Amino acid sequence: MSKILSASILSVPEVIIVNDNINNLTVVVEIEFHDLDLTLKMEYYLHVFVYDIHGEVDAPLILPNWDESKLVPISLDRKDEYLGVSSQKVLAINKRETIQLPMQLKLGKLTKLSSHFTKKLEVFATMTPAIGQASKWSEPFESRIEL
Repeated sequence: MSKILSASILSVPEVIIVNDNINNLTVVVEIEFHDLDLTLKMEYYLHVFVYDIHGEVDAPLILPNWDESKLVPISLDRKDEYLGVSSQKVLAINKRETIQLPMQLKLGKLTKLSSHFTKKLEVFATMTPAIGQASKWSEPFESRIEL
């Protein structure tokens, strides 16, 4: 089983202009693999989700499904604002790996959830193994009701 040691963002703008163009960020994730991962040369998919956190962080519910895993926030306070996701396949070859994922986010976009004074960006990183659990919601279905 892999272990995520840290997740961080490089180059966060000190000032964000409202309605600015897309900002280039890099998310850096440090991973440590178990000896069995290395022996089996396990494959994982690394998913990083970037949020603007409002108050207490929303508890994440992870629906792992290899290369399209989803994160469903369970709001405890004000709902956090989802800003983007980036994913990459990772092979367990070295004991420790540092993965850099470039991302482009429109940080100056304001919504009804946005703070008009600051952005508190946080990254949630998760790894889905090639051999493990898979999950997926169906598309919504609608039916008419007749009385």
